[in-house]
Amino acid sequence: MRKLTLKSNTYSGKLIVFEGTDGAGKTTMIGLTRQLLEEKYGEEQVISVKQPTDMSRKTKLFQKMMYSRNHENIDYRAVQLLTMSDRVQHCFETVVPALKEGKTVICDRYIFTSLANMLARGYREENWFFDVAKHLIQPNITFLAYVDPELAIRRIKERPSESDRYLDENLLRNVAKEFKDMAIEQKFEIIDTSQDSQSAFAVVKKRLEKEGLI
Repeated sequence: MRKLTLKSNTYSGKLIVFEGTDGAGKTTMIGLTRQLLEEKYGEEQVISVKQPTDMSRKTKLFQKMMYSRNHENIDYRAVQLLTMSDRVQHCFETVVPALKEGKTVICDRYIFTSLANMLARGYREENWFFDVAKHLIQPNITFLAYVDPELAIRRIKERPSESDRYLDENLLRNVAKEFKDMAIEQKFEIIDTSQDSQSAFAVVKKRLEKEGLI
């Protein structure tokens, strides 16, 4: 399998990415990180974004993948073509301009989500994927919010907002494994989000201090 190669961030701003399966606790960590950085730099200097954006999330194909039990007539590569184009455009339109202005960008999911999902589904030789990824900016820090997949599954099932969603539990387990392997290879900062939020956030604060961001 090819190695994922992204563009170096040559801008004055910083890109901080949070990855993890659904139910891993990313949202809490992102909220605490944003609050901390806004207190230091001001609200206008910190932006929080999410990928993929509504440009792809609201399409019929994406909605079918998320809420339909029948995936037999869905080619997941088509879904990734959709979300990858979204990521490239979002990077060009939103992320890069903010980095050029010296702002800190906190991104909820990034290219690593796409890769983990591709690998979990058995797609390991998709050269087009790696060719497109070269147009995306390498994060300064990538955090992986990680919990045991069984805990993540329980958390998702407890959410009222997820009641209409089809949850492929085996897929989530496989995605979690791919994320963990990727974190070791790509040197992500792994956060144990099975513990209380402040204990988990201490890992984030320590890394931000190390990078001179706080």
